Amino acid sequence: MANFFAGVQGVLTILLMISGGWILGRKNWFPGDTITVMSRLVLQISIPAMMLSSVISTFTREDIIRMGPALLLPLISISFLYCLGAALARVLRVPAGRRGVFRANIAFSNTVFVGVPVNVALFGEQAAPYVTLYYLVNTVLFWTFGVYFIRRDNEAQRVPVFSLKSLQQIFSPSIICFGIALFLVLYEINLPVFILGSLKYIAALTTPLAMLVIGVGLDLSALRRVNRQIVTVLFARFILAPALIFFLLTTMELPSLMKKVFLVTAGMPVMTQITLIAKAYGADHENAGITATVTTAVSLVAIPVYMILFGDL
Repeated sequence: MANFFAGVQGVLTILLMISGGWILGRKNWFPGDTITVMSRLVLQISIPAMMLSSVISTFTREDIIRMGPALLLPLISISFLYCLGAALARVLRVPAGRRGVFRANIAFSNTVFVGVPVNVALFGEQAAPYVTLYYLVNTVLFWTFGVYFIRRDNEAQRVPVFSLKSLQQIFSPSIICFGIALFLVLYEINLPVFILGSLKYIAALTTPLAMLVIGVGLDLSALRRVNRQIVTVLFARFILAPALIFFLLTTMELPSLMKKVFLVTAGMPVMTQITLIAKAYGADHENAGITATVTTAVSLVAIPVYMILFGDL
């Protein structure tokens, strides 16, 4: 019960910060490219700093070695959901030019920009490395197969699954810093106190900045444009994905915190990068954008439900 009330406090904290961003956004507090700069600061500076500081501060060499098999859980879950998305696209008669985006929306969750700050707000900074495990698999599969089939939505696109650009996107600052942190822990290399302290201060920017940006970009009018495809994505993202992870968790002995983080991360909104990739390659970016907004709004209701269901794992 104590864990439940702690989770409720974390959810209320998230809602308050997002609400603050939404109100400030409606009052035009963020002119020009302010939000773009804030997003870049979170993705390229504060989250990578959190990866370094949290892994170094939280885990030992033995912990790192034990975490390896856990990568199978998101790998199996995301792969299953992606294949299911392909089947559902045919059942629902999704037009050929929209199927890549539809599959991606079904399978890939927003593990970094939403997943990291939400999990940190709910469970503390020690949750960040576990989110990164999920993020690693999510990112590799998205920037290979996910992007490949989104580009295939445009009949003019004939591209390889693997490309230099996809590799560059996989090795993002967060993944690179996570790898550096693993190396330091595995070889028991200690950073100077002043560097570790600086990283922790920078990492503390992550949750408030990310929540403000989410609030500013939240367009609740998108809820009026929900269609059958979006309803299917909502079911997959917020019910099927966590349920699948929950089933897979019964097959492995894992730390309680890792279980909670994987369950919450599996049920995050769709990746915002899906909209960007769809727009860049002439795919169904409009529907992708609406889906991203709707799933982000619905996640504000889903997160408290997760805490009720999984808070005492």
